[in-house]
Amino acid sequence: MEKTAVVTDSNSGISQEKAGKYGVFVLPMPFYIDDELYLEGQTITHDEFFRKQKGGSVIYTSQPNPGDVTQLWEQVLEQYEELLYIPMSSGLSSSCDTAMALAQQYEGRVTVADLGRVSVTQKYAVLEARRMALKGLSALEIRNRLQYVKNECIIYLTVDNLKYLKQGGRISAGSAMIGNVLNIKPLLYLQGEKIEVAEKVRGDKAVRKKMMQALQKDITERFHAKGIEEFHLASAASMTAEEAGKLKNSFEDYFGVFCSMSSIPLSIATHLGYGTYGLALIRKMDRA
Repeated sequence: MEKTAVVTDSNSGISQEKAGKYGVFVLPMPFYIDDELYLEGQTITHDEFFRKQKGGSVIYTSQPNPGDVTQLWEQVLEQYEELLYIPMSSGLSSSCDTAMALAQQYEGRVTVADLGRVSVTQKYAVLEARRMALKGLSALEIRNRLQYVKNECIIYLTVDNLKYLKQGGRISAGSAMIGNVLNIKPLLYLQGEKIEVAEKVRGDKAVRKKMMQALQKDITERFHAKGIEEFHLASAASMTAEEAGKLKNSFEDYFGVFCSMSSIPLSIATHLGYGTYGLALIRKMDRA
């Protein structure tokens, strides 16, 4: 029996296929489309999701069923002595708090890490956790190391259409209407538990430039680092592969380093819509 397994949810952007490649386990997040239950990565594709969203379907997210969570954990614990569960930030979903309550039933065999992360920042935490697990570190040791660097990352993002932020109650109906008419793009950021507004910019090219400038500034002023080399540069988008490729190239041209590109998890896209993209800095961890 192996020692420590790493488990996450699909808000990390890790597909079931990639989970096998990485050696981790992924709980699919549920959501409802026109009152019908779907599981990300299992019962609907990204193309189908956005087709329904653009068509006006009513979509809302939900917590995983506690029974589904514990069923996955118990399957994993048949192969491992213990597991570390890295869910989406508790500031964005109550599923993390539920997991912490459920973990108390497992007499120390389940450790939950609330790292305030989602999407690509969550993904990189999962990959670091797996690396440390392969070195023989315990779930508690891995969680403590990840907690120490939990805020050493930031995501900036923008949306193509403000109506999904309006539906989620983040902006008023009037602001959404005026913003869409005037092509106003909000530049949002997430560091920790809440999404905040950095500024509002007119036009996609302008907001992309502001996004890259904000990250460049954060390297020295927010993180007190010497340069981009101390970070992973990662992007996520809900758009065609061709559009995402162009976006990736623009980020790599600006920063002069490799930028990974992922799809935005569907439970996140529910609140942001098609055409959303984000760019993240994630500080590299000590490989010792």
